[in-house]
Amino acid sequence: MSVTRRRLRFIWRYLRGDVPWDSGIVPPEITAWAEAHAAAGAAPGRALDIGCGTGTTTLYLAGRGWTAVGVDFVPNAIWRARWKARRSSAQSVSFRVADVTQPGFLAGEPPFDLAIDVGCLHGLTTAQRRTYAAHLIRLTRPGATYLLYAFMPRPSRNGTRQVGIDRAGLEALLGPAFDVIDVTLGEEVTTPVPSGWYTLRRVDDAS
Repeated sequence: MSVTRRRLRFIWRYLRGDVPWDSGIVPPEITAWAEAHAAAGAAPGRALDIGCGTGTTTLYLAGRGWTAVGVDFVPNAIWRARWKARRSSAQSVSFRVADVTQPGFLAGEPPFDLAIDVGCLHGLTTAQRRTYAAHLIRLTRPGATYLLYAFMPRPSRNGTRQVGIDRAGLEALLGPAFDVIDVTLGEEVTTPVPSGWYTLRRVDDAS
């Protein structure tokens, strides 16, 4: 499926309200990480929320003191995120319509200390994943954390390709720039398919 067709499909789903992944609830894995980060005495930094939808997680991080940037390629999702931001107390938050599979993604943006992806990477094609990986590496500083939620590998609905990603796929895609720190396997709530939460750390370029 082309990028344009995929974007139109998601635009239509947001218009219909057919977006079960956009629950308005921050995933507990993210709140647990943020709370542990604060409890360790670490200061909030810059956070990137890839495929942010209507900005629930982005706004949560901004509310905890992070300078948070949410990006999504679906314009009506970002319009809704900006509407929510105007009505929140969050200070350092911004939202962009941007596509992580395109060459100019966030060009010139300073590096991030935290990157989050809840359900974006696992739906991309092999070529799109390579572009995504190059952007992620460019946009994260050494020592940054990358939190990823993804379906495990399985055939696409039409059976034309594989979707999903597992630890081996992540290591092949992002190694040696990232180390996998933690993997928690489970099952998607809205769709009964195996899934996983992954915590990765950006390797120090000087090591």
